[in-house]
Amino acid sequence: MKGDVSKDFGNNRKPVLPLVQEPTVLIEKEDLAQVDLLSDPTDANSTKVKFAFKILKGGHVEAAREIIQWFVNVERAFAGLNSNNGLLRCQMIQQFACGSAPSGFNSKALAPAGPAGLQLVAAAQVAVNRDDGTDVARADRLADHLTAVQALTNETALAIANAGTDIITTALRQLATVLLPTKIPQRVKHHLRWEARKPVDVTVKECLMHVIHISTQEIPRLPPNFNNTQMLSDWPPRDAWVMRQPECRAPKPNVQNKHTSL
Repeated sequence: MKGDVSKDFGNNRKPVLPLVQEPTVLIEKEDLAQVDLLSDPTDANSTKVKFAFKILKGGHVEAAREIIQWFVNVERAFAGLNSNNGLLRCQMIQQFACGSAPSGFNSKALAPAGPAGLQLVAAAQVAVNRDDGTDVARADRLADHLTAVQALTNETALAIANAGTDIITTALRQLATVLLPTKIPQRVKHHLRWEARKPVDVTVKECLMHVIHISTQEIPRLPPNFNNTQMLSDWPPRDAWVMRQPECRAPKPNVQNKHTSL
């Protein structure tokens, strides 16, 4: 998938995920996607709540934290609309993204849809071949199902239960891999452990909460694993020391003696 990939991996001057979030910037109305979410996704007649978030443009427009937040918002939109249909989710992405982002997503979403449809055709054909024909109604159902799956296109294959949503989830993760800097979890952790400093106008408690948020809410959403195994595991003693001494620069890891303690 071709796309503009940011090579700004972050450093102690401009980290990929700053310890403290940047000030909120006003967004123009035309740059917002708006949907009506159900207060109870399982009840189509429940109260609807308007939900608006920034459209993803891709390229060098958004910072890493904005990209992560977009994926969070998309998941919230899917859940709030009780969207369990891969084709519907694919159509929603076209409204939630513009620029280079949707083209990259579409190529990754439609590519596996064809093979998924062929697998269904093969399975339906096997079922027809195994049927002994003694039950006419069953034979007709199997034949109708085979005809239906043979008529599937790449787009309509996304509507297949479970398979379609799995394809969309995979395509979104591949999009995140393209948009976010390479090896971003390692770079975020390195910054938090060795370069991050507590701002003078932020308390130690607030700073600690920021670190916890990054570790539990943002790092698990990063490639390549997209799960909690990427969270910080050994930061409390060392990083607490860093935050309590903002005037001192944390020493770099001792490569020759990895067991040197702080």
